Amino acid sequence: MADTRIVALAGTSTGVGRCIAESILKRGGTIARELRILSRHPIDIPAFSGHVHIVDYTAPDSESDDPAESLIAALTGVHTVISAIGGHIQSGRAQVALVKAAVAAGVVRFVPSGWSATNAGPQDVIELYRFQAPAIDALRTSGLQWSFPANGIFINYLATPKAAAIGPLKPLKFWIDIENRKATIPGDGTKQLVYTTVEDVGEFVAKALEECWDREWPNPLTIVGAHVTHRQLVQYAEKALGGEPFEVVYKNEGQLKSELVPNPPSVYVNLTTQLSLAILEDRFTFQPTSKFGDLEFTPPEFTQPEAFINKWWGGAQ
Repeated sequence: MADTRIVALAGTSTGVGRCIAESILKRGGTIARELRILSRHPIDIPAFSGHVHIVDYTAPDSESDDPAESLIAALTGVHTVISAIGGHIQSGRAQVALVKAAVAAGVVRFVPSGWSATNAGPQDVIELYRFQAPAIDALRTSGLQWSFPANGIFINYLATPKAAAIGPLKPLKFWIDIENRKATIPGDGTKQLVYTTVEDVGEFVAKALEECWDREWPNPLTIVGAHVTHRQLVQYAEKALGGEPFEVVYKNEGQLKSELVPNPPSVYVNLTTQLSLAILEDRFTFQPTSKFGDLEFTPPEFTQPEAFINKWWGGAQ
């Protein structure tokens, strides 16, 4: 049996993983007796100093399915593994290795990489997310407690290209380009979608670890900063920029499917279109986790989209 109150995080140099690590470390020893940050390479983040464990996600030889000894050693004694490893094929293999190492090391709880839409398996319309499927399959037969995390769309992207607002995320634009007063919206823009800041996701996970360590975690683990429509977001942005109407285009399912590039050179070519189709499938529409086992859970106070937009775009900052 693994020691209690030891957490291992994978995929923390950028993105949501970094925010989770920072939120845990901010609370000191109230959450974990020890935090282990797993990385293939040294991480040049001062706050992570002393926590980084260099690991190898590849098998020790080409004919072996066994995880590397460095990975098993890094997880020995760990209770909870949280993964924020990226969604491409190499990272998919790395996460499978992480699951196998967790089993070998006696880990109790595993939160795989997701941190976006709900899980749709190997036939996911979002090609980038299909690489999560082998790890999910491995978890189903692993005997580990596990919870797939979904937090919707990161509100931070609405502030692109403002680096201070984007935080550890990449400066990406999807449906609403506030900088250029344009929007391309899937459907009619009235679906209630989940939007959450990346920082609030980190705070949610840290609070759940602190208050619900000994409880059964739900699967899926849904984190809902706000329910908001794309029409509302456009209205908030127009108001923040002084009221001038945006140039808005609406696209139905047929129009979106016609834009898919066959046999693209990269999974990123069709990403925005595939995310749009997932919106129409209600993959970004879900209710929040409210209980861990029999314990009612009160999430941290979430940043709301209108307040976020006003902060970063009000008065055309």
